[in-house]
Amino acid sequence: MNNNLHVRRWSVIGSLVLSAASVAANADEMIKVGLSVPLSGSGAVWGRGSDWMCKKAAKEIKDSGGVKVRDTTYNFDCISYDNKYTAADGSKVAQTLLNRDGVKYIFGMGTAAILATQAMTERQGVLLFSTSWGTKSKGPKFPLTVSVVNSPVEIMPAMVAYVKKSFPQAKTVAILNVNDASGRESETTSRPIWEKAGLKIVTNDFYERGTTEFQPIAARLAAGQPDIIDLATAPPADAGQIFKELDTLGFKGLKISDNGTGRDGLVTTGGASANGVLMGAAIPMDGPSATDHQKKVNSEARAQLGESLALPPIGAYDAIYMLKAAIEKAGTIDPKQVASVLPQISYKTFYGGETHLAGRESYGSVIQPVLPVYITQIVNGEVVEKARLDPRKAN
Repeated sequence: MNNNLHVRRWSVIGSLVLSAASVAANADEMIKVGLSVPLSGSGAVWGRGSDWMCKKAAKEIKDSGGVKVRDTTYNFDCISYDNKYTAADGSKVAQTLLNRDGVKYIFGMGTAAILATQAMTERQGVLLFSTSWGTKSKGPKFPLTVSVVNSPVEIMPAMVAYVKKSFPQAKTVAILNVNDASGRESETTSRPIWEKAGLKIVTNDFYERGTTEFQPIAARLAAGQPDIIDLATAPPADAGQIFKELDTLGFKGLKISDNGTGRDGLVTTGGASANGVLMGAAIPMDGPSATDHQKKVNSEARAQLGESLALPPIGAYDAIYMLKAAIEKAGTIDPKQVASVLPQISYKTFYGGETHLAGRESYGSVIQPVLPVYITQIVNGEVVEKARLDPRKAN
């Protein structure tokens, strides 16, 4: 009887071991995606939103069955670190993600941080999803770097065309950019577009990221008596404070924030002075073109983050779906092979439907997603859609 009990015990243990082995064999494999984003400072709202949207897309994909490569199912694990929007911290984050976490895919934010990261990712065979507004990090020299958002190259022609049509009396512009890689590269793109449209640049100024005293900056912008003030790459929290100072100085012209990604940052720091501001990077989640999915996810994001979703976090969401489509097309998780099929894929975008990559004319290679451009305005504290250009419908 004792022998029979002993046999039964080993039989049960053997069954449990086999069952555990079966579960382990069928468990989904995880693909780490590193996020180098600002989680502190004036750009933190974009970094927190990007982390949230990366995880949102990863959960959607997991719930729909994961990423299929032959007999293996993969899912995504999003790992975020604070790059403080600087090259130095961007380099530290990249080293951590590459050397400690062993990631093969990175989502980057902030041109200076992206340039620092790219120097390592291209050399180590890691695919970089970029939100950079600059052009120096894009093109044939960087086969493992792909854009995930619109930049001034796509946004500014639509913005300037709208201004020319809606405010024909405006003849002069004052431009302000952040004094870093992002601001300097953006300036070289946007300034010629204003000039080509026939507007005179009366002030072309820069300020340091981390500035807290904005009255002198506002005074310099207002001194030229411009019809338009364009706070090109100023984050929303900074832009709100500058517009507030401009109101105090009596500025009555048109206020523009190319980098304006929503009402929250501008209204929080700028109050009533944010009213009337035109934005080039805000997505009107309550506008006429908003989808049910956009409204639902944005409502969840506001509950978690206290802010509406904006262009950079949407880039993180789209990057995950782009990566899913490319991995399934390539039939492998090898970054170089995944990158090679990117020009061939279509993928789900948060903007609705599917999209693909283009950009050869502007960047020399197919690395730019074809996405709608929105021109919005803050009206009585709400984001109102004024114009929408969707190049997908033009094709």
